[in-house]
Amino acid sequence: MSKLLKAVEKARRNRMLQEEQGVLESKDSHVEDAASDMPPPTPEKDVYADVNTDDSIQSCSLPSSFYSDDIVLDEMELAKNRILTKHSNASFTDIYNLLRTQIFHRTRKNKHNVLMVTSAMPGEGKTITSINLAISIAREVDQFALLVDTDMRNPSIHKYLGIEVEKGLTDHLLHDIPVSDLLIKPGINTLSYLPAGDPIRGSTEILGSPKLQELIIEMKDRYPDRYVIFDCPDLLHAPDALVFSSYVDGIIFVVEAGKTSREYVQKALNLLEGRNIVGVVLNKTERENLNVVS
Repeated sequence: MSKLLKAVEKARRNRMLQEEQGVLESKDSHVEDAASDMPPPTPEKDVYADVNTDDSIQSCSLPSSFYSDDIVLDEMELAKNRILTKHSNASFTDIYNLLRTQIFHRTRKNKHNVLMVTSAMPGEGKTITSINLAISIAREVDQFALLVDTDMRNPSIHKYLGIEVEKGLTDHLLHDIPVSDLLIKPGINTLSYLPAGDPIRGSTEILGSPKLQELIIEMKDRYPDRYVIFDCPDLLHAPDALVFSSYVDGIIFVVEAGKTSREYVQKALNLLEGRNIVGVVLNKTERENLNVVS
């Protein structure tokens, strides 16, 4: 199927989904109704784009694969991957809005806007939590979010978004490609996304490099109105997340209910001793609920 036909097909499926959702929403109130009454967010000013030319929009070189798909995410694919969409049901949306609110309460006072998400073991839901938290933050009025895939051994955010990416953070760190050439705007309010790039060996050394530290400082200082969410690897299989935890303002720790043992949780939390753990997300409960606890 040609790229044009794929885009048309995506648009058709999204339209069908919207029509179906419209019928449901006419019968029941929905948290998204309140969100729809809010004024449209102000387009994000990307200071990275200022580095190159005066034409900030066109100078931000997105991967060619994104242009070919018109940066239209397939909402049915997102829903299948449990990613928030405009049409997610109210209870699912409220779970992440609650998480967002908890994060705001615990970070804004100290201007802690650079956070990482990790877990004790792989597969506990940290990547979905990272994506949905970033989307939820980006839906806030006058609030921006930058989602960064720092799981360089197994980058997967793009898979959940249902897209292909050609380059990412590793290309900036190893080949000096400007971040402005790597940022992606997936069409979700004021959300930007920085992919990891191709999986690499030696990711621990890269995550501990002075160049990455400088980039994180720049992200924090130049974007005080933006939350930067780093999706990091788990803690017990590689030292990557532990190394990276030294550079962020706070840590969100994801635990899979009924699966992750107390021993593993305690071991992982011991590794983070002295770090600022903003909260623990209990994921995959029986009611598919999601809670933040102290």
